[in-house]
Amino acid sequence: MCGVKSYTNHGQQLVLPDYIDKSIDYAKEDAKRSGYDFEVIVNDSIHRLGIPGGQILNQNPKPNSMVKESRKIYVTIAKYAPELFKSEYLGTLYGEDFNMKSMELRNVDIFTEVVDREYDRGQPGMILKAYYKGRPVIDSLTRRTIEGISIIKGETIKVVLSKNEGGQSQLPDLVCKQISAASFLLNSLRLKVNIAQDPDVVELSEAYIYKQEPSIEDMLYITMGETIVVYASKEKPSGCP
Repeated sequence: MCGVKSYTNHGQQLVLPDYIDKSIDYAKEDAKRSGYDFEVIVNDSIHRLGIPGGQILNQNPKPNSMVKESRKIYVTIAKYAPELFKSEYLGTLYGEDFNMKSMELRNVDIFTEVVDREYDRGQPGMILKAYYKGRPVIDSLTRRTIEGISIIKGETIKVVLSKNEGGQSQLPDLVCKQISAASFLLNSLRLKVNIAQDPDVVELSEAYIYKQEPSIEDMLYITMGETIVVYASKEKPSGCP
């Protein structure tokens, strides 16, 4: 029993017990046993993940306040049943900036956790995939948020974000191309180029590539951001169209 202590006999001033973290049933019974005609009233209930339903989260007046007999004690308790949030109210997820979307979802007690990053040609930090309890929340074909999923407020949606590094592209065949055309192509593929030119080259942009490393015989794919070495001469190599 928490025990309501008498602060002073004059005017029956009492020290209010601390019911926070106690069950509502316990608090009501304890207040009744006190003999001071206290009444515990549930003023509000909210969902708190991991906290049993009926547990008192807050009380007014505060614990250890000086009160008189017959005082009403208003409490906020944890909900017995979890509060659900429908996935259709999440709004658009795919392609949204993670920082902005996570703040928006936090306002409705839905949390987010980044579990992976994948290469994407768009801006980094955008949401590509989302899962709730292992179930996809974004349709892989339409990229739309899947409707009809009940999400418990206070729980977490796991997301995969975009990144610019680490993607792969097919290794281009640069032999026979002019340096200007090859440079444009490599830039679009997010690849770097290192040019080794013959002494007879006067205008580099118009020079022709006669060799590259790595070659298409060496590999089929190359990682974004890596460098291709090309060898250029003034004349178009033999065998080029």
